[in-house]
Amino acid sequence: FPRLLRWRGATLAGLFDRLGLSMRVRAVLAGQCGDYLLPPSEVSLLLHATLVVAYGEGAYYPRRHYAGMVDAIVESIRKQPGCDVLLGEAVDRIDVEGNRVATIHTATGGRYRAERVISNMDPHATIELVGASRFPREFVEEHAHYAYSHSGVTLYLGLRGLDLRDFGFGAFNVWSYPNDDLDAIYRAQDAGDLSSPWLFLSTPTLHAAEPGLAPPGAQILEIATHAPHAWWRELRDRDPRAYNREKKKLREHLYDVLEARFVPGLRDHVDVFAIGSPATNERFVRAPFGNAYGAALVPAQVHAARRPMKTPLENLWLCNATAGWPSIGGTVGTGRRLAHRLLSGQD
Repeated sequence: FPRLLRWRGATLAGLFDRLGLSMRVRAVLAGQCGDYLLPPSEVSLLLHATLVVAYGEGAYYPRRHYAGMVDAIVESIRKQPGCDVLLGEAVDRIDVEGNRVATIHTATGGRYRAERVISNMDPHATIELVGASRFPREFVEEHAHYAYSHSGVTLYLGLRGLDLRDFGFGAFNVWSYPNDDLDAIYRAQDAGDLSSPWLFLSTPTLHAAEPGLAPPGAQILEIATHAPHAWWRELRDRDPRAYNREKKKLREHLYDVLEARFVPGLRDHVDVFAIGSPATNERFVRAPFGNAYGAALVPAQVHAARRPMKTPLENLWLCNATAGWPSIGGTVGTGRRLAHRLLSGQD
């Protein structure tokens, strides 16, 4: 416990410096840093240690893939009396009467009212939809202005005519870095230089044997890295055609990197693909700055107060990667804590 208190404000690089570790050892020990999209000089030491311990106890993947997991959760909700999951109903306005959320409006014209409203959007996005003037200034300052995690670039490939196991892939994830200086790599990509990016690669069709994720004989390869949000957002808003050209250029560049590092001739086996930029993340999941994991997991933002919370409005709660924790485990755990709190009558 004294050691925990002593290091609670430290970064991972702070520990590396204290121990005088070489660049190669630092790169190996911090190799999973893409899990939270922060370099060693920024991430909370306690957060990284928690991640390493968790993976050390075992990493898990749904036997029927994540689609099966999501479908099971949706089915469970829809079986409850009066409950449903509505797809394609993007919330575009939240009306408040007195000190309560009155009506939720969607872009398709839907209007919904409820005794309790739980927002899974980022707090910044929720406050923006409600209107900052509806909240005390202190609440807005604390929950709408903070350091966000980096923005993500994702490329999903459906492949035919090859077996990724022949190229070293399997039921595990791969981290690839062009050199040992992870902080320098992050700084370069923050500035928009993706000439030699770090890559996270996952092969979900090799993680479980259940069918349904891809057609027989086909495999999926997922690739992720990070890039600055502002540049992509400005380009998309200013010139959508130029934005799409840049996405295509980035895709072709990632093909080049993948072919040089892992699978020669990969592009000849691509049957389907989808690529997302930081602006895509903002558009699809209401991430205010394209952020992948809510508030950045830096020392100042890793603390016990990071939990689901009731807002100053009587019937509005926040429960998400910022008002809680990111990742599958963080999401499920945060939701369960809020459910327990509400069902036990604490609110």
